[in-house]
Amino acid sequence: MTVRRLVLVIGLVIACVAVAAFAASAATSHTGTKSAAMKGCGLGNGKKATGAPIKIDGLDMLIPGVDFTTVGKTAAAYFACVNDNGGINGRPIKYTLYTEALNPAQEAALARKMVQSDKAVGIVGNTSFAECGTNWKYYHSHGYVVIGAGVQAECYSTPSFAEVNSGPRYSNVGAVQALIAAGAKKVAIASPDTISAYADGGPALVAKAHNIPVKIFPTHLPVTDATSQLLQMYQFAGDGGGILIDFTPDTAPAFLKAAEAQGIVDKVLWGSSTPIANTLMASQFSPAFDGHLWIDNEFSNVDPKVGPDSALMFAILKKYAPSIAPQAFAQMGFLDAKFATNALLSIKGAITKTSYNIAVKGLKNQHTDMLCEPWYVGNLPYHIPNNANIIVDYKNKNVVVRNGCTKFEAVDPAITQTRLWEKQYNLNTK
Repeated sequence: MTVRRLVLVIGLVIACVAVAAFAASAATSHTGTKSAAMKGCGLGNGKKATGAPIKIDGLDMLIPGVDFTTVGKTAAAYFACVNDNGGINGRPIKYTLYTEALNPAQEAALARKMVQSDKAVGIVGNTSFAECGTNWKYYHSHGYVVIGAGVQAECYSTPSFAEVNSGPRYSNVGAVQALIAAGAKKVAIASPDTISAYADGGPALVAKAHNIPVKIFPTHLPVTDATSQLLQMYQFAGDGGGILIDFTPDTAPAFLKAAEAQGIVDKVLWGSSTPIANTLMASQFSPAFDGHLWIDNEFSNVDPKVGPDSALMFAILKKYAPSIAPQAFAQMGFLDAKFATNALLSIKGAITKTSYNIAVKGLKNQHTDMLCEPWYVGNLPYHIPNNANIIVDYKNKNVVVRNGCTKFEAVDPAITQTRLWEKQYNLNTK
């Protein structure tokens, strides 16, 4: 696997907020661990946990230019808040975060360290471009279900991972179905060539189900001539057609700038996976693209006013991880830790590797304002609990909601099966 594969795969990216606004909001609403918001941490009693520690580990990828440790660091901050609010019935969580550099041998060695040397009862907060594929069989053989944020196909097709995000394939599904609903009669899709087969397979099924011609443009990174490729995509889609770009903010701007330079911003419908759903991108391409974007967003907008969990995340970051800006990666880490804590608190009797992972499988109907549907795990062959997203657009240099929560069309066999399980086992009742 090359570093080139990295930037391709994830449908997630930093969604920044103004520091002054964040500070003002936090200062007026979140004054300490005994505040109303902080009571959402664990027992919420304001008492520091002092019992025997409960060992939880995590593993995030960290390479030059790609830092997924924000996920694990936010999970650590959440656990710190839990420990300051009664812990797990008086016991603190001891969370250790390891990093890997996209090296399969290192990934495998660290999995064995967490399981065999550390004897962690649970593994939480994993995010990587390759770790799911490397370690899923090992985790499964030892009875672990990792709560994390996924990228590869194995994160969503094996029993070893329960991810809080949708991943690139399904984020593209959400975007293409929004484009079709908006009137696109043809759709051109561009994803990095190393993940195109997986990431674009889902949206291609959606287009086929609607008898919409689709053409996929596997894109080699780094992009050296975005204008030429964009013009080819526009030639296929035509006026009023859809162009879907599946890139991180490292690559997407080249295509958006090319669209501006060629004068075609208002001639097509623009779709995207999650990564460009952030205020940093909006500040660069608003107002030119205002009203022209259908971006699939896997989480709620990053705003403390969305609901109690969103407000709690802002408060936790301010108190325990002030160097981390509120963003999508922080939402992932927050949810990873929240659901792991809920599993721990549900255990009756001794907390062990076995009892914890059984409790994880027992999670269902986990409500949060950060997700469209209640989250769950279940004792299933694979898990795709985040299968309904919102669609966002740019407006006045901000990210705004265009369409509310919408389920992915069940044209992908994995989504069809997921919906059957949800009904059969009552996994995500609102």
